[in-house]
Amino acid sequence: MLRTRFHNPAPGLEHIVRFYVQREVQIRGAAVVHPVPARAAAMIEFDFGDPIYALDYEQGGGRKSPMVIVVGPQTYRRVELQLHGTLESFVIMFQPDGLHRLFSIPMYELTDRDCEAHSVLGSFIANVRQRMGNERSFAERVRLVDELLLRQSLRSPNFDGISAAAHRILQSGGRVGLPALADSAGLGMRQFERRFVQQVGMRPKLFARIARFEAALESKARFVTLSWTDVAYQYGYYDQMHMIHDFAEFTG
Repeated sequence: MLRTRFHNPAPGLEHIVRFYVQREVQIRGAAVVHPVPARAAAMIEFDFGDPIYALDYEQGGGRKSPMVIVVGPQTYRRVELQLHGTLESFVIMFQPDGLHRLFSIPMYELTDRDCEAHSVLGSFIANVRQRMGNERSFAERVRLVDELLLRQSLRSPNFDGISAAAHRILQSGGRVGLPALADSAGLGMRQFERRFVQQVGMRPKLFARIARFEAALESKARFVTLSWTDVAYQYGYYDQMHMIHDFAEFTG
């Protein structure tokens, strides 16, 4: 049985971390295949159970996922995961520019990539992994990560116009005018796009499409009686075929 728990970050981290999630499951018999569709923001995953194998559609073949992995924003279905045995993972889901603000990483370097975390974040993440391994409960792990991220955030740049624009796009499910966001940030459209790619990892128009895709998918999952036509209308697709086109692009 799958056990999933969520927790909000501590006050002061809301503009950097969206939420934490811990998943625990035992899978016996044949491996379960879990597709990974497009995702608007980055995450760090700590695995404490049996190895997870990723099948890469472009390179072919499978590879064992590292114990701590940084996954950048994803613009299409690039891999699928093969799950088997006793699995336990703790995931930090970041705000669109949260990883950039914490570690000054140009996010376009992580777009459509996943990397062993130590190679990207160095000794900081090694310390987190070591200390987290000593904590057994979800609540203890949340308190530990909150403490370490709050300390790291003291050196991070302030929430700026690009941060605000990305948050607004995500919160609105992609239903917001980009020129108005550029104006609110005090930037021309070209400069707005350049800085958005640096801090978020993709152009704002593509980010808005993926944010809408994620919001529509979540809405259908939460309200199963909604028809797909209702979902398409709710999230501003021209029609159901327009929504199907985006879903095909982002899920493969």
